[in-house]
Amino acid sequence: MNPGVGPMALFGFDDSLPKNPDLLRQMMWVRSGKVPEAGAGDLRVATFSAGLSRSAPGLLASELSAPGSVQAQRVAETVQRAAPDVVLLTDFDVDSGDAAAHSFRTNYLAVGTGGQEGIDYPYVYTSEVNNGVDTGADLDNDGVIGGAGDSFGPGEFAGQHGMVLFSRHPLDTEGIRTFRDLRWDTMPGNAIPDGRYTELEQSVLRLSSTAHWDIPVKVAGRTVHILAAQPVDPASGTSAAERHHDEMRFWADYIAGDAQYLEDDAGRSGGLAEGSDFVLVGDFGPHTGQGLDEDHPSAISTLVESEAVHDPVPESAGARAMGADQATATRVSRVDEGLQLVRSDYVLPSAGLATTASGVFWPADGQLGSHLTRLTKADGTAGSAADGGTGQPAERRLVWTDLDMD
Repeated sequence: MNPGVGPMALFGFDDSLPKNPDLLRQMMWVRSGKVPEAGAGDLRVATFSAGLSRSAPGLLASELSAPGSVQAQRVAETVQRAAPDVVLLTDFDVDSGDAAAHSFRTNYLAVGTGGQEGIDYPYVYTSEVNNGVDTGADLDNDGVIGGAGDSFGPGEFAGQHGMVLFSRHPLDTEGIRTFRDLRWDTMPGNAIPDGRYTELEQSVLRLSSTAHWDIPVKVAGRTVHILAAQPVDPASGTSAAERHHDEMRFWADYIAGDAQYLEDDAGRSGGLAEGSDFVLVGDFGPHTGQGLDEDHPSAISTLVESEAVHDPVPESAGARAMGADQATATRVSRVDEGLQLVRSDYVLPSAGLATTASGVFWPADGQLGSHLTRLTKADGTAGSAADGGTGQPAERRLVWTDLDMD
């Protein structure tokens, strides 16, 4: 264990315990690494970039069709330790429709792992995504039409790196809206680079690299809209920064409710109804305050700082152990000889939803569940942040937030 990073080292022994039960739960979870149970009447929403993506179609569905996948067990245990009521998994292959999602629910989430209780999620949602779907145009200008560089979204095959939502609460299936087919050039004032695409290419480009979903969840007589997305990595290639910007701007326009260009895949126009409760969830990419130019400020910053959104600023003991200014990090990766921590995954409730607790599942070394997030050395042996881990086996962290629904 790193010096000064034990379960009790984050607070002095003489700290007075808070009287507010929500603050007490938050303190105890940071001390122990054990995610507290959600309070009575709370809705726990989470997102996790699961890394359940394979190199060819059908491989993930085949792997999950029976128990025994070590990686899937680790993902399931991570979810079970956080025990969310609603969880969005990103980077999850959906090339076999909902087969992989249902197998993961039955063979992994519902089966207790690592001493945890299994979780029954009666409601599952997934749909087609743009990842790996051929555009029919030579977007990467390599002289050949077809392949990952000519797809609507990053992927070697259709459905790779998709998304799936699991819920303990019923979904309003009639109210679900998806925006997979929305053309990028229909967004007024878009950031499409001048001269980058031919007129024909621009006419087929879609805004969503994966998808934008509005999934209404029915909770205790109320409806909470889960607004889910997985925008392109802004550093992944040509026009990626511009597309990422506009994929995030989509949500700002959608929440504002009056953008008529927002036509969903069923032909319905407009954004979210005024006064709706919502939670933005997904892998939104690194939080940066830098805009593209004076006409396109940082979309994530604009969204997070919006009066319509509340940012609970979730933290973890594991990230804090690497540096107090990294406490909100959800992704760790190896850069040259060191480690880079960034906040990439978000759970952002609407301003009208009170947050009672939040966190990033990243226990410090020695805390409960730390085996799921322990970094490893290049030779595969166990290590820690202090001795230069590679970010494996888990470089992404689950984020959760509790919302008071009473």
